[in-house]
Amino acid sequence: MGGAPKARVAYKAKLECTPMAETKEYYSIKPVHDTLFVTLRGSWSMDKMSQFTLDYKKLVGRYFAREWACVINIQELELLIGEEQQIAAFKALNTWSFIKGMQAQAVILSDRNPGYLLYQFEEILKDKTSFDRKVFLSDRDADHWLVNKGFSEKLEFDSQKSA
Repeated sequence: MGGAPKARVAYKAKLECTPMAETKEYYSIKPVHDTLFVTLRGSWSMDKMSQFTLDYKKLVGRYFAREWACVINIQELELLIGEEQQIAAFKALNTWSFIKGMQAQAVILSDRNPGYLLYQFEEILKDKTSFDRKVFLSDRDADHWLVNKGFSEKLEFDSQKSA
């Protein structure tokens, strides 16, 4: 049973085919309608975190003028190196995002993510910023939650077409 699940493949392809997207080896960021789609991959150093933060803020600043949601897919993320600094950086980015209009954040993880990574994101999501946030094990559940919150963009699922 090799390869990524079809829904994950569709999600990844959707993220990487837009002129407004920012794609690097270790992340992709794509605004679509009222939702920002982010995928984080590999092991992260503070240098990667700094570049991600710059690209993230650049796209959010250019694209969103109203309320928006963020989907962060960490299914391919392995490790945050420099844990305390990166947790603080992600918390600061969440605060900045809330100030810029983010009203909801869906984090998609996998049961294959290492336990310490789940702990790191649990710490990140503990901040006191007043936006809705929730963790999901599937794109479909995250999509359903965001649609119920009033956000218009739906993730594309190839698995629905082949089922």
